[in-house]
Amino acid sequence: MPNDFDLVVGGGSVAGLAFAAEASKRGLSVVVAEEHDRVGEPEKCDGLVSLRGLSYFGHPPRPEVVQNQIASGVIHSPGGKRFAVNATALDVVVLDRSAYDRQLADEATEGGAEVLTGTRVTRVSESNQGVSIEAGGKTLTAKYYVDATGPASSPRRGILPAAKYELEGEWVKEKVVEVFIDSAKYPGFFAWVIPIGSHRAKVGAAGRGVSPFKALDAFLEDRPATVLRRVSAPIFIGGPVGEFVKGRKVLVGEAAGQVKPTTAGGIMTSLSGAVVAAKWFSESIKKRDPDLILNYQREWEARFLKEMRSMKRLRGVFEKLSNSDLEALVRVLATPRLIMKLSQTDFDFHATALLGVLGLPGLLRVAKVVASAEIRSLLVQG
Repeated sequence: MPNDFDLVVGGGSVAGLAFAAEASKRGLSVVVAEEHDRVGEPEKCDGLVSLRGLSYFGHPPRPEVVQNQIASGVIHSPGGKRFAVNATALDVVVLDRSAYDRQLADEATEGGAEVLTGTRVTRVSESNQGVSIEAGGKTLTAKYYVDATGPASSPRRGILPAAKYELEGEWVKEKVVEVFIDSAKYPGFFAWVIPIGSHRAKVGAAGRGVSPFKALDAFLEDRPATVLRRVSAPIFIGGPVGEFVKGRKVLVGEAAGQVKPTTAGGIMTSLSGAVVAAKWFSESIKKRDPDLILNYQREWEARFLKEMRSMKRLRGVFEKLSNSDLEALVRVLATPRLIMKLSQTDFDFHATALLGVLGLPGLLRVAKVVASAEIRSLLVQG
């Protein structure tokens, strides 16, 4: 019997919806099963992204989706040292992620895809003819199932619990993203403030072995604020999974680990995975050649794998640093020459940019701070 669709997508966030928009535009029949009753809700991503990446892959946000334009980024050390990077040349903005998801849903339906809300995928069965998907009490059949369900499908070892608040506070700097590093308070990660307007921000915290809500509440003890919304949102920092394509099940976005291991940011990298996957699905289905789908992972990795590996090495270094090490590291980075160079780099490829800016002399100075296998691999790479 013929399948109902060419593709069933599980998950209606950036990766799933961008995939549906691209695949339907190429003439494939697609349905998206989104477990929540409204696309984009609850909003679990802070939406910090470079406009360059989204525009490059063909899905720039509508003007009303952009909440804020970022002018600078500031990193605070545990002892209060800081260094600031001018971000005006990096095209960094904050998106209303709920609105951006709904924009992508509109693009998908305009292309002919169906978006089913309140429809959670509970079971996927594979056969030689295709896949059978149980979702929201319905049975859907398709040639392939595209898993875009996010961290739920990612390896557990790469997931960190995170707490995020949207709040109002007089201390919020309207155009400045702030990052607070402290190996005691946020081991292996950090706390962050992402402004979305005058005295309003998305604030979060994460770390290994800590309660992120307690860490975030402690962060806010001396920063009076009115909390408007609280969200528990696990983040994935494990890097790309080994296989994006497994039989008739294909992973995109966070489910494929297409997320930065350093910051857990993944809008652009997930969007790129969706666009590339849709292209190769179209080629494969039209030419009836299943092997063509494997080009999806090859093309995505050709663009991003080196960067992802560099990010994982930087994460390996970062997780070993004590607070005294972090103070020394900030001293290494907070020089006018390095700061000026960082302000002219690529937001989406920040690991490659940082290593290029540091160069071998800078890496040797960092190596004096921490001795590790990761530092040795970075020195060899450099």
